[in-house]
Amino acid sequence: MSSRSSLKLLLPLADSAQVLNVLVIPIGTLLAATHPFAANPPYLLSWLSPQISTPDMLQPKLFEKLVTENFETVPAKLLLQLATAFEEGGLRDRSGTFFYKNHLSKSNVPVLAIAGDQDLICPPDAVYETVKLILEPLVTYKVFGEPGGLHFAHYDIVGAQLAVDLVYPYIIEFLNHHDAT
Repeated sequence: MSSRSSLKLLLPLADSAQVLNVLVIPIGTLLAATHPFAANPPYLLSWLSPQISTPDMLQPKLFEKLVTENFETVPAKLLLQLATAFEEGGLRDRSGTFFYKNHLSKSNVPVLAIAGDQDLICPPDAVYETVKLILEPLVTYKVFGEPGGLHFAHYDIVGAQLAVDLVYPYIIEFLNHHDAT
């Protein structure tokens, strides 16, 4: 299934990196440089902020610090490997011969698959499509966020202040349950 992931926006960077034989992509520098255009009027790049967090989930100063100081360079080879997620057969290893989805059903390890209801990078439907490939008793799937209530984007799952009260206990419960079995 073709994913609605906004990671597709990085595909031109992957193609350019391959053509130009670039070793790393300065994602952090690019985000820091574009943040003022996303966070200040006239909000020319306002579509960038929801890639990371939903409105009001992170305090504005914390969000600014996250965007301007916490992202680093990404190896071009990693970006090229991630680009395979949007090709026929899905995500592959660096050699291009090992298709991860073909092996998920062979695992005997419990999996907790979580998603944010407004995650644009790894949308809930993409997580669900992956979950369907894992044996039923081994997988637990949870979407955080609710209609008319709180919403979670990509970073909110681990970094929002509410994650401590809503997400982390769910993860701890999953780990405790499977540690005992």
